[in-house]
Amino acid sequence: MNRATTTALLIVPLLTILSPAQETGEGERSRPTADVDREAKHLYDKAIELMEYKQYERGLAMLNTVVRDNQGNLLSHMAHMAMGKHFLDQNNSKEALGHFLLLTRVLAPVPGEKQSEDEIALYHEALFQAGFSHFQAGQYASCFPLFRRLTEVAGRTKWANMAYYYIGMSHYQLKNWNKAIDSLSLVGTEVEDAGSSDSEDLGRIEIGQRFYSKIEDADVPIMRKLGVPVTATVEVSSGDKETITGVPVPGKKHEMLASAPTALGEPKAGDGVIQMVGGDTLTVTYIDDSTLDGQKGVPRTGKVRAVSTGTVGFFLGDFSTPAYVAYPGQPQVLMLRDADLDKSPNAEAVTLTVTSRFKVEAKEAAESDDLLDIFALEDEEEDAWKERDSITVRLEETGEGPQIRTGTFLGRVELAAVEDGISPDASDNVLHCDELDELIVTYTDEVHLYGDEPRETESVIKVSGSVNSGVSADQYVVFEELLKARKGSVEAEALVGLGEIYKDMGLDQRAALRARESLDKVDPIIMTRDQLPGDLVENAFRLKWESELLRDDFDAATATCLAFNRLYPESVLADQALMTLGRSLTDKGQYEKAVDVYGRVLELENPISAAEAQFRIGEALARKAEEEAEAADEHNSKWGKAGLSKATALQNRMSAAINAYRRTYENYPESAFAAEALGRVVRHYVETESFAQAANLLESVFADYPDAAFLDEMLLLWANVAFRMGDNETAKGKLQQLIFDYPTSSHVAEARSRLAGLAAESGDAEEE
Repeated sequence: MNRATTTALLIVPLLTILSPAQETGEGERSRPTADVDREAKHLYDKAIELMEYKQYERGLAMLNTVVRDNQGNLLSHMAHMAMGKHFLDQNNSKEALGHFLLLTRVLAPVPGEKQSEDEIALYHEALFQAGFSHFQAGQYASCFPLFRRLTEVAGRTKWANMAYYYIGMSHYQLKNWNKAIDSLSLVGTEVEDAGSSDSEDLGRIEIGQRFYSKIEDADVPIMRKLGVPVTATVEVSSGDKETITGVPVPGKKHEMLASAPTALGEPKAGDGVIQMVGGDTLTVTYIDDSTLDGQKGVPRTGKVRAVSTGTVGFFLGDFSTPAYVAYPGQPQVLMLRDADLDKSPNAEAVTLTVTSRFKVEAKEAAESDDLLDIFALEDEEEDAWKERDSITVRLEETGEGPQIRTGTFLGRVELAAVEDGISPDASDNVLHCDELDELIVTYTDEVHLYGDEPRETESVIKVSGSVNSGVSADQYVVFEELLKARKGSVEAEALVGLGEIYKDMGLDQRAALRARESLDKVDPIIMTRDQLPGDLVENAFRLKWESELLRDDFDAATATCLAFNRLYPESVLADQALMTLGRSLTDKGQYEKAVDVYGRVLELENPISAAEAQFRIGEALARKAEEEAEAADEHNSKWGKAGLSKATALQNRMSAAINAYRRTYENYPESAFAAEALGRVVRHYVETESFAQAANLLESVFADYPDAAFLDEMLLLWANVAFRMGDNETAKGKLQQLIFDYPTSSHVAEARSRLAGLAAESGDAEEE
């Protein structure tokens, strides 16, 4: 037997997994690569700032401008991410999904091309957010391919852990209990190994998070069969000692995962919780009872160090709700969490510096600073911040009882408004600030989870103030062309709305007349688009294809969408419009036109709905085949005029649809439509009695799509295929797997019946 090993692991806490917005840095302003245009970056920052202040309309308009003017670069991708997160926060999963899917397409790795770290990070986040959008919308089957892809490209990262969690929770929602358990048990295993017996570096465990230890031993399968528990002992240098029991790791038969919760506090041996304090060392010991050279009772150990990663922030008076805005005259609560600072059972104290600062224009700052700062500002071309006031705040560890072991420190910051002509007193304990100032506190964490170097963490909140209700005067220059375009856009919007009302009432001629009038308004805007703002041009294109649809001019609407896509290849509007048109044509029974429109989607530069379009082509062709088979009257009587059964007549016409479904899972294997397309091809082969082809595809279904929603049905089909091919043992195995893996399936009763029939047939054969 190979030498057994034990490795200490750290799991991503469930609290973090349940808060994806926090985990992914919602609202943070990421730093793009150096080649990003500074003016565009400034506009992006302004947009994010407006979104933080809930001025969504203005913020979204700015982000759309960033996308239009910076297509193809990192800043455009960041803007898409920000818009997607906003729509997801507003529970608009469909709109959010468009932005996230676009990012997964444009940021997907290309063989031979090197991506920057920022692009890779955005790609991983886009995959997660796209899957999470499906999850939020209750589309559990659709999120599986995205999360599975994430576990492949982002292994040993927080994204893989979060993906496994939501895969498990999706199976839980679908009542696939065994699959839910398998996926949830993988949460936390996607981290780098730390503290193995062969490693010189001492790993780290975050105090308060669940502790995991991986045990790898070739004897594990035997021990499991014998019912022998796989256990390890955890000893803490401060005195605690606990025994942890391993559980199987799905897909890794030689591994077990043992775990226990951790807590900051005095040792309580044997209570199931590993108590520790900052600086403790945890030693995990596993006794290997059978080694390759015949030895018994050989200890295998791994060690990790207990640390706490400090966080600091401003909170409301309930000490639990983060504060996003501060108000002069009202005290502000400051909270620091760092268990490393808890040195004794008594309450500890720590001091931090809180600063108020205000923004000045770059030019103004340059005039008042020294020569070196002037050059720095000229290079950055950005606004600068100046300190207004600063105070030192004492924070005390909170808790109840004779021993204070929380690692949580609270302090109060007294705020006061700035008075005109009076400079803040640096010696008092009051922090002076003004409207639009920022309050900032920085904490340097000497001991943490992320390495040996000191780590700075900071918290910043805005300062609010009184509303300015005075009268102000602004002068704007409005160009005649721009004024005419805006006027035409507003009038066209009204005409399209009126046309839609007429269309719903069945007054097609009046609807077409309003559409013609709308086109007269928007066509000049599109013709002079080089002189107009991007948002106005984009809206004009939208109104144009909506007007053409009111006239039932599908070819013109399709051409408009394609022209728009050439101008704005990273916009999701053309894609969405063509998909809507295709669905409308299918519902009207115009299958050939629908197939043509869906085909146009595939011609777009970044078709986010490419997989769905290919799948819908198959659906449209299948419905066409059904109608043609019915109309051909090949099965008018029992066998039909052509001597065919109804099912055979239909299947003979399904080749085009089957080819479309096949292209779906071959060209878009990671899409939400791949599994269903593959399932429909399998059903076709079973119905046409092409059992060998069906068996091969069924193997692909279970290998490539372990989360598909119809695997219970596929197992029943597989059993049928195996039986028809004379392989009764395989048939029995698949029926038993269906009963065990999907106990709540509607096919269980049929599976039990067929299993009983196979058993009876086998018994009869033996008697003969």
